[in-house]
Amino acid sequence: MGMIRGLGYAGLIPFIALAWLAWQPVIGSGAQALQLFHIYSTLILGFMAGVLWPVLYPASTPNRMALLAVSFPVASFLAFAFLPTLVGPIQALLFLALRIAEILTGTDRDYPPGYPNLRWQLTVVVIACHVWITMLA
Repeated sequence: MGMIRGLGYAGLIPFIALAWLAWQPVIGSGAQALQLFHIYSTLILGFMAGVLWPVLYPASTPNRMALLAVSFPVASFLAFAFLPTLVGPIQALLFLALRIAEILTGTDRDYPPGYPNLRWQLTVVVIACHVWITMLA
């Protein structure tokens, strides 16, 4: 669990750094940092939605579970592409929805005991960064 925890916390660094750079652009512009923030967010939503894949095989409706898993990054990408003024709140809600989907699908049971607590910690920080970005926009 140590490596998973370390990678999880390391994954927060771009969220925090890009949110800060959008506010205080010491490198590039705030607009560039904001765009990179949302691209990184979409990427991480896709990566994290992968935690739902282990529940596909024993599920009675694997096709529905597969659609659920891929819907998070697709929705994030579509928000980024077509709803730029709403992408921050939409991505924040998608991270929360993903965490809730993990709980409802029983994904937490497939990972080590400390996983649920770690996921909540990471999710809260990511959502806070999205709220911050939204307030800046």
